[in-house]
Amino acid sequence: MSEDKITGTLAFAVFTAVLGSFQFGYDIGVINAPQEVIISHYHRVLGVAVDDRRAASIHDVNSTDTPLVVTPEYTTPAPWAEEKAEGSAHIITILWSLSVSSFAVGGMVASFFGGWLGDKLGRIKAMLAANSLSLTGALLMGCSKLGPSHILVIAGRSISGLYCGLISGLVPMYIGEIAPTTLRGALGTLHQLAIVTGILISQIAGLSFILGNQDRWHILLGLSAVPALLQCLLLFFCPESPRYLYIKLEEEVRAKKSLKRLRGTEDVTKDINEMRKEKEEAATEQKVSVIQLFTDSSYRQPIIVSLMLHMAQQFSGINGVCLRPPNIKRAKGAETERSLDLSH
Repeated sequence: MSEDKITGTLAFAVFTAVLGSFQFGYDIGVINAPQEVIISHYHRVLGVAVDDRRAASIHDVNSTDTPLVVTPEYTTPAPWAEEKAEGSAHIITILWSLSVSSFAVGGMVASFFGGWLGDKLGRIKAMLAANSLSLTGALLMGCSKLGPSHILVIAGRSISGLYCGLISGLVPMYIGEIAPTTLRGALGTLHQLAIVTGILISQIAGLSFILGNQDRWHILLGLSAVPALLQCLLLFFCPESPRYLYIKLEEEVRAKKSLKRLRGTEDVTKDINEMRKEKEEAATEQKVSVIQLFTDSSYRQPIIVSLMLHMAQQFSGINGVCLRPPNIKRAKGAETERSLDLSH
């Protein structure tokens, strides 16, 4: 019996799968860096005036040569003009909030269907189907400067969120099922590693001198189509999950063929015996509902541990670090300078 090892086919399949995780991370972080630029574009599309402070901030993002001179206004605006400006600012704020949060809403909805889609189509076909959502979302965001940008960005972010909700279940499922038992934990961490790598790349690409400026911000948002297309191409060469073939479809011949490719050996008796035992145990196990998970005392401790881990992650502050609004210091600095100018 050969020792578990990482074969070329296994490495290829895992790399292809985590391209979806990379897209997940990229879509999480990509909206952050060009925030001021996109908001200013919303102002122009909707015909809403940009205030002096935001104009100075946007100028800093897109220019390093000519300073922007803002002439202070000493006249007091009419009350109706202030109300109109305040209402317009609220509309922009709502549209920007939707641009960010629609991604999370789409992910939350689709996360309930990842397992179902994987069982219905198979792991490979399910990831291919999910990529159609990623490509659609990237296309809408990439073309957002050609039409009503706020609508296209919100729609694209929502559809990308649906993709990420599906992939958050499909990728770990596929990696866990193709990996040898002794390597399952190590290979499973690559899902999270790919997510944070995607966040890092999106932050770098979103720098103002790369893509996070008035001319190229839509390219930045649509760039997730590149890993989506690459994954679609590579998935055709990946073996289907042997556990799905053996346990769900009961096709032992295809499962053995897939295992031989993944393990790089003709002797796959160990894996087949493990799957046979798993199948027998699954057949005798009583199905547990979501309500029973919280009411049955035997599940209480693992449920509490799992929930506490997720809560600790959320309250650790990592989301604030990754998704903090950019240009805060610059905006405050512009406000201070403006106040000094007005005092003179």
